[in-house]
Amino acid sequence: MKITVLLDHDIEGHVVYLETGLAETGWDELIEIEFVRLRECGLADNSPDSEVWRYAQEHGLLLITNNRNNDDETSLHATIGRENTPDSLPVVTVSDKDSLRLVDYRQRAATALARIIIYPEDFHGAGRVFIP
Repeated sequence: MKITVLLDHDIEGHVVYLETGLAETGWDELIEIEFVRLRECGLADNSPDSEVWRYAQEHGLLLITNNRNNDDETSLHATIGRENTPDSLPVVTVSDKDSLRLVDYRQRAATALARIIIYPEDFHGAGRVFIP
């Protein structure tokens, strides 16, 4: 099974911890994940959340971001509220990116991410899914 995961700019520096967690739990042997950065997709690091969300949906990419709040009209929260459908892919939100440095936390995050990838139908239309 292979999936491409789009890293929001605020989480891309922590992807090494997710990759480590996937290896530590053995999920990397069952799931092939390609993590891509915004700029690899032609998006600027400071692209509005609404543009990033729409890009991920249009290209069938799972979007991972850090937990953050921004309530303007282009925020992720506002965009999901306005545009999410029952078929939309969820936004995977790491509850605390700095805790990914901790073995237990990153392994739980990796397992939660693997579950979302293996059972995508359980998460379509959910809007946002927090891990771990």
